[in-house]
Amino acid sequence: MRGIFSSLLFLLAVSPALAADPKPVLPHLWPISPTTAIKGETVWYSAKVSDNEPLASCKVWVDEEKMLTMTIKKDVVTISLAFDSAGTHTLRVVCTDADGYVVEGKRTDVKVSTVSPHVKVGNRIKMGCPAVVYPNHPCTAVYYYGADGKRHAFPNERVYTSWFKNFDGLIIVSQAVMSEIPLGKNVTYRPGERLVKFSTNTVYAVSFSGFLRPIANGEIAASLFGKDWTSLVEGVDDVFFSNYRVGYLIESTNDFNWKTAQSETNAIDKTF
Repeated sequence: MRGIFSSLLFLLAVSPALAADPKPVLPHLWPISPTTAIKGETVWYSAKVSDNEPLASCKVWVDEEKMLTMTIKKDVVTISLAFDSAGTHTLRVVCTDADGYVVEGKRTDVKVSTVSPHVKVGNRIKMGCPAVVYPNHPCTAVYYYGADGKRHAFPNERVYTSWFKNFDGLIIVSQAVMSEIPLGKNVTYRPGERLVKFSTNTVYAVSFSGFLRPIANGEIAASLFGKDWTSLVEGVDDVFFSNYRVGYLIESTNDFNWKTAQSETNAIDKTF
């Protein structure tokens, strides 16, 4: 009898038929963006979706009045819209996956103005991207809006991350808004954050106001930046050399202090 009872316990523990079905993992929707627009201008809106199953369909409610089909591209859904009136409009995304599970995103307010929205000094701005983006598409470029009223491009992600840890807080603007802002000089590496090297053997420290300070030799570089100083060296294409100005040679450890250069250049505007 004891043997039969033990066998039943074993079957209950291991039998898939007797085990409880796992709870399904429902899709999750991140907020749709951007949240600003200009009356009559077409803007690409997108939202990220996570799900264990492929998405079957996604739609967006516009002002809770009409539902439009969105384009699915892996874990991102997009749609292009133009509002014909100024004021606050709403968008709400609803997605269904291949198992038939439905998830509804939170209602997002979109402020639509009759003129270009004001971009504040210090904002990082970019255009919204369509569903299919080819390499070097203009929407992938990120700019810093400077005190000079111009947009300054980050040449690549390495330059960007010398100033910012992540891409949180980007302001998404329309193509029309972006074209209204004149283009300024490129953003350079943050002073004191990296060493740079072009096609020559010279290694530079980035100093105040975007000056490149050539380092005389490896011993001085090691004294200033530590024995692993070579790990700080970033290769830069010669086409970007003109973004910088060349300063005096660093011939001793007294000629440069990277901590001072970093702390006193806490804003990109100070490098122009």
